[in-house]
Amino acid sequence: MKIGITGHTKGIGKALHDTLIYKGHTVYGFSRQNSYDISDQEDRNAIIHKVKECDVFINNAWLDFYQVDLFNDIFEQWKTDKTKTIININSRSKYGISGNPSYSATKKELAKVAYKGMFDMDKKCRIINVNPGYVKTEMTKNKHDTIPMLSATEVTDMILWTLNQPQHIEIGEISMWLTSLDHDK
Repeated sequence: MKIGITGHTKGIGKALHDTLIYKGHTVYGFSRQNSYDISDQEDRNAIIHKVKECDVFINNAWLDFYQVDLFNDIFEQWKTDKTKTIININSRSKYGISGNPSYSATKKELAKVAYKGMFDMDKKCRIINVNPGYVKTEMTKNKHDTIPMLSATEVTDMILWTLNQPQHIEIGEISMWLTSLDHDK
């Protein structure tokens, strides 16, 4: 399977990227580290062009509303193709529980446009929204030490589960979080 993923060099994106390659998939990663900035229209166009040949697009990188713009662009390209799947890495923060109002607003808008797309009468591609709670990555290190956090591997496993469902099954939304700090005990 050919998979394109934004934000593939850190956190959930890196865990997904590395796992998908290990499992034998062809993975195209797009991040600022390899000169793909989703806030730059020329870079977004390059991503869209490369993703055309993919089966799955994982919309992982967050940079204000550019993540929403990228979803809209890919959806317009793929909406009538029943072999394609878009996975949005969203967040429980869309409910306003983040300390970052811009992040929460973007994630809320991403969910809104994705659901609008899911109910588009002409849509044939799958859209999956994954809403993890706090995830322990280098980006959250020392920020939320007293909050239960998922590992990037736990989130990756759930994303792969959704992806491995039959193509005719759409999992519109899946949320996950830890209920306690002592989950390993």
